[in-house]
Amino acid sequence: MAENVGPIILEVIKFIGLSARKYLKYQWKFSEYVDNFKEAKLDLLAREKGIQKQLENECHYGKTPKPEVERWFEKVKEKLAQAQHVEDKISEGKCLFRSCFGKLVDETTQALNKVYAQGDFSGGLVVNDPSIVQVKLPTQNLIGHQVSVRDEIYGYLMGDEVGMIGVYGMGGIGKTTIMKDVYNRLSREPKFKKVIWITVSGNFDIRNIQMDIGRQLEWALSDHENTDVRAGKLSAMFREMLKEGRYALIFDDVWSSVPLEDIGIDEPTKDNGFKVVLTTRSEAVIRSMGCKKVEVACLSMHEAMNLFLSKVGQDVSAKSTLESVMQLVVEECDGLPLALVTLAASMKGISNSREWDNAVNELRGEIRNFPDMESKVFGSLKFSYDRLEKVDQDCFSYCALYPEDYQIEKEEIIQYWMEEGLIGERGSRKAMEDNGHSILQKFQQNCLLERVGNGAYVKMHDVVRDMALHITRKRFMIKAGKQLKELPNEEEWGEDLEKVSLMYNSISAIPQHMRCPNFPKLTTLLLSYNSLKEIPESFFEHFPSIEILDLSHNPFKSLPSSISALEKLKVLLLRGCYNLESLPSVLKLQALKKLRLGGSGIKEIPQGLEMLVNLRYLDLLAMHPILRNPEPMREFNKLEVFGGWFCNMSDWNKYVGQRKNLYKYSILVCPLDPSRDIPWASSKLVLFERIEINSGDAVMLPYDIQQLHLKHCYGAKSVNDIRLRDAIDLKGCTVEDCSGLESIFSSKCDQLKQLEYLTLRNLADSKVLVGVGAGVEESSVGIFSSLKVITLQKCDKIKKMFSADWVLHNLKKIEVSSCSQLEEIITEPEGEGMGTTNDSLNLNFPKLTTLILSNLPTLKGICSENAVLVCDSLQVIEISDCPKVKRIPLYLPQLEVDDEGKLSPNTLQEIRVGTGDWWESVAWEHPILNVKNVVQPLLSLIRASEYYYGYPSYEYYAHPICCYKDPVPSSALVMQWGEWPHDEAGCEIM
Repeated sequence: MAENVGPIILEVIKFIGLSARKYLKYQWKFSEYVDNFKEAKLDLLAREKGIQKQLENECHYGKTPKPEVERWFEKVKEKLAQAQHVEDKISEGKCLFRSCFGKLVDETTQALNKVYAQGDFSGGLVVNDPSIVQVKLPTQNLIGHQVSVRDEIYGYLMGDEVGMIGVYGMGGIGKTTIMKDVYNRLSREPKFKKVIWITVSGNFDIRNIQMDIGRQLEWALSDHENTDVRAGKLSAMFREMLKEGRYALIFDDVWSSVPLEDIGIDEPTKDNGFKVVLTTRSEAVIRSMGCKKVEVACLSMHEAMNLFLSKVGQDVSAKSTLESVMQLVVEECDGLPLALVTLAASMKGISNSREWDNAVNELRGEIRNFPDMESKVFGSLKFSYDRLEKVDQDCFSYCALYPEDYQIEKEEIIQYWMEEGLIGERGSRKAMEDNGHSILQKFQQNCLLERVGNGAYVKMHDVVRDMALHITRKRFMIKAGKQLKELPNEEEWGEDLEKVSLMYNSISAIPQHMRCPNFPKLTTLLLSYNSLKEIPESFFEHFPSIEILDLSHNPFKSLPSSISALEKLKVLLLRGCYNLESLPSVLKLQALKKLRLGGSGIKEIPQGLEMLVNLRYLDLLAMHPILRNPEPMREFNKLEVFGGWFCNMSDWNKYVGQRKNLYKYSILVCPLDPSRDIPWASSKLVLFERIEINSGDAVMLPYDIQQLHLKHCYGAKSVNDIRLRDAIDLKGCTVEDCSGLESIFSSKCDQLKQLEYLTLRNLADSKVLVGVGAGVEESSVGIFSSLKVITLQKCDKIKKMFSADWVLHNLKKIEVSSCSQLEEIITEPEGEGMGTTNDSLNLNFPKLTTLILSNLPTLKGICSENAVLVCDSLQVIEISDCPKVKRIPLYLPQLEVDDEGKLSPNTLQEIRVGTGDWWESVAWEHPILNVKNVVQPLLSLIRASEYYYGYPSYEYYAHPICCYKDPVPSSALVMQWGEWPHDEAGCEIM
């Protein structure tokens, strides 16, 4: 009988067929398949490491990674993540049928091997990228002596005899203003390949300087290399760059000699065409570095008077009765531009002669206390400070807690003012924030703070900050950004201290037993952005009255239990403390109003949190989803701002159903670790990531949601499968990396009429923006009637964007890139027959300021052949890598040509195109004859590499940091999850 068993089994196997034999093979050779899988994974990891090293060696100045190389790294990341999932299953031993699991292991191995094979880049990893955009610096008009100084510096830079120039003069005299003007002029000079601006300030840090130079040259310097290695790379990069033209480095606000060689900068010579300029208050620095000395002197009385009158306002300057007293005020400023501008701002609009007489008396009174000129500046600046109300003075002084030259985020400083009680209760959080913005505006108008960037940040001039430090010297201890490695000496901790700022240092340890007394008056302690690994148990015992405690971005693993005894504590900030996994009990912290744990390693809700009924601001967006149950949220009746992470739809829907109105919230719904840092937006934002969304499922939205973000979601045929009808105030929507979406929206969605910002990226299955059923587009006049900005990238199946009958009168920006099948931006509605008439069709876009079209190989036209876009406000046109576009159908009514055929001032600022050949061949239909010749001065050529190959700057941090590049300040970590709305001043509305 036994002899017959074998043949019988063979016959059965033959009968079952080939597929069964394959599964038995997976069963028998399971261990072999696992070994092959592990070897394939190790091979891929090794190749990834090797190519990354090769890329670092090849990607010097003027080079950028090939798009296929960047795409390969993305594939590697994706496949390794899948492999890790399989490996976890192997280690857990959860698979019941080895044959089924063996098939998965084998398929994963083949996928790894396929990506490995694709990593053969025999032709090199980089391509040329000679176009590096030069940023224009904001500056003021130069006057009098400043013009001649500017011309002298500019002459040295354009000539060959002088390589190093030192510009010196007292603080506030205009050195930086002059050099900004020089910088902007050099940036337009073909002779100079690149001009680099570095703000140095008080503490010279070679590493920060190197990283800043690398960023401006778009050169990725490794964070882990020492300064000597980076210096060698920078030196090689500069030599490479000199082959293509001159370059110049401007070091602003230097306080000591600049060690060029240690940074990686070769000594300027007559032959190498390299120039270095530095500004400083110290003539000794100029001498020590062997610079050509250029002195910036104070303004003459005549120049000073003209500057003062131009700033004080015409209604005041025109009064002849005030002429003599204004002259006395100007004399007290001794020709210092900063003092003149500050005083003029303080007296603007004041025509009462007695107030002017009093101003002179006050200025003279202050100056008698300060014998030298630098102190005289303090006197004139303090005059503006003294005119502020007491609460405004306190708010102003608070700005000095930040490091020198730090760009202060408006929203952040206002939050501090609110927490300190400097902005009194005004009924609502919005009212208090509005008051804070009003105070900041007052400081800017009085020249006590400077506007920075897009208006979302402010900065203190270093002389103004010196004055603030002088005023607060007994009450504040401010050593922010001083590169301290330990706490200040114990004798510096005076008993009268009210606020201590040690942020942005390298303090790694606190003495176990400080011999200092308790500090009954100290209410604010700022220790963020340090290297604290441990905090002694006794440390907080010294601060019984502490109300504001910021320990954000420190690597400590635990906090002492004594923190639980700080019963007066109102604000506890632990953002970015990634090693911190738990908190001591917070039960006794009944005064606590604000708790931020975002980006920390906290895994569980702190004990006693639900008893903190006074909480108004709660951020639980930690690195782990600690909010596993929405029930504790019921207790926070006073909560106004909330950030949290829900792991499943059930808890999320339960939370939406029970929560009360919030002023702001930022909520993540994701069952797994999110693909990047968790966003914190000061808006009403909900992000769904890695969520399956099926039609008919209950996916609830808060009725007041303003921002919706979908990432890596699947199952939905359109975004309408989420209950958009609940989102009656939706302003912004971002959809990216979502599979299965055939149309983005349904035309029956009324919420589209309120939508202002729409960003669509990497939607492989989407065919239309708005459709019904299986991608059948339906025309609707009211669709997108409020839309201001649309961004469309890598949506390869979309052929048409807009319908010509849609109302798009509010559209300000259109950006479309890397959509491989896109044929037309604005298309005729089906059945309209508009293309059969000879009448020209005008499509009005009255608010459109920016049109960007890049890497669109099948784009035939912006609109139909008989149509033109009427754009009254267009400022920037960019068309690159669109080879089939033969016509520019843009009518710009604002274009005017004078009698000499020259372009008159208008809104159009820049036209960027990919190649000169394309520009020569394309036709521009416009009532002005030879319009292309008229706008020729606005033309510039770009390369496709500037588009980051379909991924624009949203992937990068979007805040300009002056000299604090590493660690990056928290205010800089504003990740743009889509196109956020901005007000007229450029501030984010969230």
